[in-house]
Amino acid sequence: MGLNYNDVRCLMEWRRGRSGGKVATLGRLALTLHPKDISNLRKKFASDRAALTWLDRYRPAEFADSMFREVFKFEDVTSLDFSSYEGATVTQDIGAPLRPDLAGQFDLAVDGGTLEHVFNLPVAIGNLMRLIRIGGAVYTQNPCNNLAGHGFYQFSPELMYRVFSRQNGFEISFVRIAIARSLSVEQTTDQPVYDVIDPVKYGGRVMLASNKPVVMMCLAVKQTDVEPFVQPVMQSDYVNKWSNAAPAPLNWKGRLVERVGKVLAFVPRLIAGYEDRRDASVRNARAYRRLW
Repeated sequence: MGLNYNDVRCLMEWRRGRSGGKVATLGRLALTLHPKDISNLRKKFASDRAALTWLDRYRPAEFADSMFREVFKFEDVTSLDFSSYEGATVTQDIGAPLRPDLAGQFDLAVDGGTLEHVFNLPVAIGNLMRLIRIGGAVYTQNPCNNLAGHGFYQFSPELMYRVFSRQNGFEISFVRIAIARSLSVEQTTDQPVYDVIDPVKYGGRVMLASNKPVVMMCLAVKQTDVEPFVQPVMQSDYVNKWSNAAPAPLNWKGRLVERVGKVLAFVPRLIAGYEDRRDASVRNARAYRRLW
């Protein structure tokens, strides 16, 4: 479990100018910042004296506690873990019912790569949401693609947009993906980062096919204090299909492909394969927007 350059940058941009409050982390989060990462952060936050002072003292693989206190100016840092072997302040199985005294106590809850390892995911992510008071935020960083075997699960942007929805009391600030160069994602720097559109706004499934590991980051702000998942979480394209009595008719291109396919059966397959690869690429500007 840990945070890298992309996580630190995302959180610093969100937290900028704020102080006070409490942060909770799932596990004690280690930091992995390479020399180039530190240089980039110094340039990006050159006017933040606290950040520069902390970066001068940073040591590889240190815990993030001091960053949350010195750079983000949180008054209290609480770490929750299944066991106390890394010195977590609270022993709590995040996949079991949350201790009542922890609910609504924090201004930020950070998952730096825990949820994918917890079998009881709906309970775990619901607990992450319950930790936050109104106006606070949840930040998650988890595998998205090409990391099968790292944990129990890999996640899609669709999941984050549907979980952190208004019906569950949240509003998404961003869903982003970072493309690494190796399976040890924390060991690679200069990772391209993209914003990912909500599939509801896209009008269909936002797919991703890549030959490199992809990690997803999400930040969502709590708007109302409601019990999560009272209403079922549904995949948006199915909800759209169920709300329409009949499938939409083919347009002229679809009709043309259908006619050609009756004579040359391989043509529709070639066209569909090309369109699938195009739509499932980060070059699909309707779905993905490069940030850095």
